[in-house]
Amino acid sequence: MAIGIVILMITIGAIYMLSSSINQSNEDTYKYITSKNFYQKLRSLELEFNKIDRHLNSLDHITKNTPVGQLSLKYETLNQMYNLDGVVSLNWYFRVNQNNEIIEAHIGRDKEIDKDNIFNKIILANPDHSHKNTFVEQNGFQYWLMYHSTPIANNERLIYGIVVDMALYHKYLTNIDVTTPNYAYIFTKDGLCIYHPEDSLMGKNVFELSNFSAQDTVRKTDPANPPIVNSEYLNLEVFRFISPFKSENFSGYITVNFPKFNVDDNIKPIRRNTILIFLTTVTILFSLFYIFSMANKKAYLEKELLAVENEKISKEKALIQLQQLKNQINPHFLFNSLNSLYMLIELEPKTAQKFTLNLSKTYRYLITPPAENIVDIENEVEFIEKYITLQKTRFTKELHFDLLDQRTEKSHQKIPFLGLQICVENALKHNIATTEHPLFIEILIHDDEVIITNNYQPKKTTSESELFGLKYLDSIYNYYNVIGYETKCEEGKFICILPLIKC
Repeated sequence: MAIGIVILMITIGAIYMLSSSINQSNEDTYKYITSKNFYQKLRSLELEFNKIDRHLNSLDHITKNTPVGQLSLKYETLNQMYNLDGVVSLNWYFRVNQNNEIIEAHIGRDKEIDKDNIFNKIILANPDHSHKNTFVEQNGFQYWLMYHSTPIANNERLIYGIVVDMALYHKYLTNIDVTTPNYAYIFTKDGLCIYHPEDSLMGKNVFELSNFSAQDTVRKTDPANPPIVNSEYLNLEVFRFISPFKSENFSGYITVNFPKFNVDDNIKPIRRNTILIFLTTVTILFSLFYIFSMANKKAYLEKELLAVENEKISKEKALIQLQQLKNQINPHFLFNSLNSLYMLIELEPKTAQKFTLNLSKTYRYLITPPAENIVDIENEVEFIEKYITLQKTRFTKELHFDLLDQRTEKSHQKIPFLGLQICVENALKHNIATTEHPLFIEILIHDDEVIITNNYQPKKTTSESELFGLKYLDSIYNYYNVIGYETKCEEGKFICILPLIKC
């Protein structure tokens, strides 16, 4: 009886702790998802503001590279064809003299210049400086005014820019990232709202309408633990993220809000199901203990057997890769070598004899692989020297090769069969080697590893079998449980590290 009560109390405690843990984990998961969605929303809106930056930069390039006499035609074309889906309501320019009197202007369809126009007042009041974070209200509508100013000949100045209709921009931004369950609004450092899902709030001061102040923009929101506040827009609790929001022509803040009710709705069924699952689990736990014990014992024996089988499979896989690698090496290498031999027979007969001898020894080595796919480092070094000699016959000035043995003492350590040749062949196959840009290959032999380095100058086209040889090496080292095999590219060099295998 006492044991039963203890088990019952432990079960109740475990259910409570696990239920609380799952609920907390679910809430943390939702917070993580909201933080991801926050950054997604932030990046998507930043991309849209960057489009305006690029538009103004393009306008800057066109204006500075077009003769003044042709600007009107260019701007007319821009207004008709290049307006970012109607967001940019006007591309315009003024040409003024040193007294800030307008000599020429392009302001769209309006031919007469109204000096009392609020846009013209702002521009002519500040003709010498570029403006970007300027928002203007006219007839109850908000506009974003951006312009640059540059001096031209005859003490004149060219003022040019764009006007963005914020109502049209609001409609455009509303269709951005509509799949995530959140809403965002953007405001200037002074609190002027330039984007909000409720368009009637545009142009208002968010610090006066919402439940946060300018001080909240100073405190950085922790993405893992956003504050929970009451939304003045949805009238329910939300997770609120506040972040600086900047582009070349805007500097302000963005607030992204996620409804909290999604968390509460998810937690209730999880808590109920957790209790049900654990009551069922405890009921059948003792009856299954013996079965699980026997199953674990059987699984352990099967695992041991599987490990032995996996070793056999790994070895067979390495042998297959080696055979495929040899099949790739032999035809191409033989074809190129015979071409070189053909040229040498006529031009340098003695060199041709040495070349033929080296080629014979090289192929003898290739067609007699060791049973375990590893060889003494001495044998591999002797082979690679002959292989490089053959290659340098083809690439006399394009290839530079150094082999340095820095071992303190020579021992019978092993290396994967054709390991050095694979690294050298990889460098030759995938890098440019010309007299102007020669290929430098260096092999350093240490007590516990061999480092093969070449200058990294990759060809534009790559082969489908580019990594086949390197994968073969990886299979060999995995089979022998040797760590340290590595390939990397740093400081303009490709480096391959081959650990020596102690047997």
